[in-house]
Amino acid sequence: MPLDIPLKNFHEANGAKLVPFAGFNMPINYKSGIINEHKNVRNHSGIFDVSHMGQVLIETNNLHINNLEKYIPLKLNNLRKNKSNYTFLLNENGGVIDDLIVSLIDIKSKSFLYIVYNASRKNEDEKIFFKCAPNAEILHIKNCLFAIQGPESVEVLKNIIELPSDMNFLDISILEYKKNDIIVSRSGYTGEDGFEISISAEQAEVFVKDLLENKNTMLCGLGSRDSLRLEAGLSLYGHELNENITPIEAGLSWALDKDRLNDTVLNGNKILSDQLHNKPSNKKIGLISVSRSMLRDGMILFDSNKNNIGKITSGCFSPNLNKSIAIGYVNLHFDEEKEIFCEIRNKMELVKKTSLPFVKKNYKKNGSNNE
Repeated sequence: MPLDIPLKNFHEANGAKLVPFAGFNMPINYKSGIINEHKNVRNHSGIFDVSHMGQVLIETNNLHINNLEKYIPLKLNNLRKNKSNYTFLLNENGGVIDDLIVSLIDIKSKSFLYIVYNASRKNEDEKIFFKCAPNAEILHIKNCLFAIQGPESVEVLKNIIELPSDMNFLDISILEYKKNDIIVSRSGYTGEDGFEISISAEQAEVFVKDLLENKNTMLCGLGSRDSLRLEAGLSLYGHELNENITPIEAGLSWALDKDRLNDTVLNGNKILSDQLHNKPSNKKIGLISVSRSMLRDGMILFDSNKNNIGKITSGCFSPNLNKSIAIGYVNLHFDEEKEIFCEIRNKMELVKKTSLPFVKKNYKKNGSNNE
């Protein structure tokens, strides 16, 4: 049976449609619908309850860091305080066990790695965390996690907590809400400016109600979260990422510390180093439907000679482009100048290859909003 997130009753009272997702009953959308939620995040702001996701605190010491560096392709001793980093847990072949956000923060004068990870990978991830750091603290047992996303999110959040004026994309701080500490990072997975907030379950409902005092802000579900992240060209575990796909194959080599590829401690370092210099066999691409047909996960891609050249890993309708869009993988033997076709309802339909992202990212960096 799926578990309930702490604010299940609140979401139902606000018209949420709940569906099983990664072991939890989660809001897929509210009464206004996925498209309206999507557009509100692009133009104003929206609140996502992502309390299903994993959160862990691991005290920083040499033993924990040395153990974790077998799996995480970063120099953990070199992380900047109050900064978040997109990274991975890697298996022995360099495949992605999970993608993570790892941050270095101080809590009550002690230094911790604060790690946010996918709900669907909790069991796999936590086996590694406890193996590397037996006293790791699972934070999602007592804390909810919310994402407020959109160009107006900073103004909405500033109305209820005191935000640092110099907070940029991937900055993270311990701040105060109603005399209690909360963890606030300037991040999210929509391509828009926004924040993720870890807050005690006891304060969660009051916190969300305070955010909703802003009339341009609405509750949003997983449906719009998926269409927003897809428009932004962001990978999703179980689709663009899995244990048989390396970060380099997924076009995410920028998230690897290249010096770590020479470190034999790191899982899959030789495979990753070889792929970095010789290119992997598959390439991630963006696709746009030429017809009105919908592109969906699992659809097969072909060249003009009906040779199987790859498949779609994520697809949806894009409210911003008013077209169906997708992310997929094609093999490198395919001539990029040739046309790509997708098999839809037993018919070969032409699709247009495009670069990622589909829409410009709007992160706040160094005082401005840009990619």
